[in-house]
Amino acid sequence: MIKKTEYPRYITDTKTTQKIDLLAWKAANIRYSYILGFFVFVLFIVIAYLIAIVSSPELAIFYIAIAMFLAIGQNIVAYWFGDDIALKVAKARPANKDEERYLVNITEAISFGTGLPMPKIYVMDSALPNAFATGRNPKHSAIAVSTGLLELLDRQELEGVIAHEMSHIKNYDILFLTMLAATVGALVIMRDLFMRSLRYGSRRSNKSDKGQIEAVVYLILIVLLILSPILGSLLHLAVSRRREYLADATAVYITRNPDGLISALEKLANFKDTSNEPINDGIRHLYFADPKSFRRQIKGAFATHPPIEERIARLKSI
Repeated sequence: MIKKTEYPRYITDTKTTQKIDLLAWKAANIRYSYILGFFVFVLFIVIAYLIAIVSSPELAIFYIAIAMFLAIGQNIVAYWFGDDIALKVAKARPANKDEERYLVNITEAISFGTGLPMPKIYVMDSALPNAFATGRNPKHSAIAVSTGLLELLDRQELEGVIAHEMSHIKNYDILFLTMLAATVGALVIMRDLFMRSLRYGSRRSNKSDKGQIEAVVYLILIVLLILSPILGSLLHLAVSRRREYLADATAVYITRNPDGLISALEKLANFKDTSNEPINDGIRHLYFADPKSFRRQIKGAFATHPPIEERIARLKSI
């Protein structure tokens, strides 16, 4: 039974013994989300201007106007519709209150315990045991749980997972990660468009000095459009891993039962996927556990989550 308690102000990292101010963390997530949106706006304009220099300088204003339109549109879509996109990509359907009453009851209990509004509940018809939270704020949030997870976990274990996802909602992790994912996606699209445009060449002047300038601009463009998505993805993965540790610790505070979450993680650590279901890299970071870890496909810097064994060890030290 989850009791309503005051949400903690501080969470201690059991490995570093550092106290994390959750209010400051939440404020930082909101602040970084808006900074990221502004960064996208500026970056699109810079890239558009550089493209104009090497292709049609007289159309620079037109290119910049298009870039501003795309940047504003990308930010609007990421903020207002990022959750819907993630749910559609995951092929999640709204939970049936009669058929999934078990899941609905647990989510209602966790929601009451945290003092958060009840999120919308979705179910993914997938054998892979997983869950994720999405949305722009607690009032506009959703939690999706796979049928595989519902079959694998008992009530206490599922409570731990739902509490973990509710922590992401409370701390506004969902907003920042959604904006970051949309930014990386937009950069990848721009990179692909630019690389395709290289096939058609560009107008070049006979003057060697202008040719040198264009060569430098091309180099800058290539760096921006190729390395930006890669660096963005690495940043994406790094911040995702840290947020998982914090959400685990906060979930234990909510449920007052570390054993439930530890047991859930242990079951996932021993789970081996033989389904060959497609895994979408665009939403891997949102999941409770990296789905590719079930196939032992990826480790180290390119993993979206910390090792499950490390998460378990930290929880046991609480």
